[in-house]
Amino acid sequence: MDLQIEQLLEKYWRGETSVAEEQMIKAYFQQHPETSLEASYFEKLNTEASKKPGRSFEHPGRRKRRIWLSVAAAILIGFISIPFIINSEKSPEPYAVQDPMEAFEVTRASLQMVSNGLNKGKTYSKELTKFNEAKQIIKKQ
Repeated sequence: MDLQIEQLLEKYWRGETSVAEEQMIKAYFQQHPETSLEASYFEKLNTEASKKPGRSFEHPGRRKRRIWLSVAAAILIGFISIPFIINSEKSPEPYAVQDPMEAFEVTRASLQMVSNGLNKGKTYSKELTKFNEAKQIIKKQ
């Protein structure tokens, strides 16, 4: 073994090597796969680092409990939604209109409500223009 590598190994075992020095050691043992203990150590280190971790441990009882909780939640959602489904089939829609004249009046009332909201916003925009005028006057001075 090379004298420089032996010195680097001593530093490595003391925990004083840099990343570049560790790379030099690993590269040396990859190029010289001797039967020394250090070579087998670095070979094992490389193989373990390249492995992907397996599935994490999960308690077997938790899986059963999770399945039962999912089933219970689905049943609960079903029971809660049944009355809403039944009531929606029985009662007509509140905005369903058969008479064309009545439909016209409902539409007109809705559009009037929207128009009132827009007109209210228009008055606010007039007040904003006053602020803009005051801002321009201040900037000129």
